Amino acid sequence: MKGAAAGSSGTFTLSGSGADIWGASDTFQFAYKPLTGDGQLVARVAAVQQTHRWAKAAVMIRATLNANAPFAMMLVSPGAGTAFQYRSTGGGLAASVPGTAATAPHWVKIVRAGSVIRGYQSADGSSWRLVGSATIPMGSSVKIGLAVSSHDNATLCKASFDHVS
Repeated sequence: MKGAAAGSSGTFTLSGSGADIWGASDTFQFAYKPLTGDGQLVARVAAVQQTHRWAKAAVMIRATLNANAPFAMMLVSPGAGTAFQYRSTGGGLAASVPGTAATAPHWVKIVRAGSVIRGYQSADGSSWRLVGSATIPMGSSVKIGLAVSSHDNATLCKASFDHVS
């Protein structure tokens, strides 16, 4: 798996390969910072390259950096629209709640309040629609950030995020 991340002043570009963020184990590019307690991450997915229908650009909260870690993310894909996807337990299978058929540019938000994580989407960054929520037991310290997967280990997918806060 290859990839890179660069950014400043609320604008980031990520490129990443990886088979997927799905099933019982993930391969992808993740630019993150630690989060202790409750918090949220908002971003507009300005663009995501169509390397596959299910290539993904997302805001994500992840328990650890282990490939099979519990996570939740709100994503935009070039061919499958938006979705809230999550894995409730380490090594468990991922689940998905479909959003709309929207493609980039589109706003996404992930919010952690205790063990409940919610994913939202917005066309304008002001009016938010809840797509899904899940109760995911994680420690008080997690990783929160931007994720990209090309859905193909041999291909890089480039995504740009702006208005990141």
